[in-house]
Amino acid sequence: MARIETTAAATRAWIDDRPPVRWRLILDVFLRLVSVGHLVWALWEWAALIGLVPPLGVVETKAHLPRQGAAYFFAGVDPIAAVGLWLGSTWGVATWLVATFARILIHTAYAGIFDWTPPWTAFQVATLALYLLLFFLSERAEREEKKKRRRPE
Repeated sequence: MARIETTAAATRAWIDDRPPVRWRLILDVFLRLVSVGHLVWALWEWAALIGLVPPLGVVETKAHLPRQGAAYFFAGVDPIAAVGLWLGSTWGVATWLVATFARILIHTAYAGIFDWTPPWTAFQVATLALYLLLFFLSERAEREEKKKRRRPE
């Protein structure tokens, strides 16, 4: 057993012995959960559009043209984003980001038309922040893994 000279070396030895956190796996699981959420939401939107269930929010959605347009947009975009996220493709993430930014925009900038809902907007922002955090952690872990492979110890 090697002698440890400093507490920094002891800490480094302890950290090196731990199994690595699989940030990419955590990111993939997160994106799959978001995918399931968007697919359920898309099914609800389609059911509301064809009249099977009442639309969420204000009941007079059918009479309001901007809300109708937004409902059709999200009913079309959400299933595409859900499938893309489930497959783990970049176009799925891009579609999801477009849909999420559009939701945040219509619920904040056009709050008078679309009824601003602070909890829903906060949830969308938190989901984006969590995605960005997991993405950067996974990219950093992959970079460090590549560095370890390049230089033998």
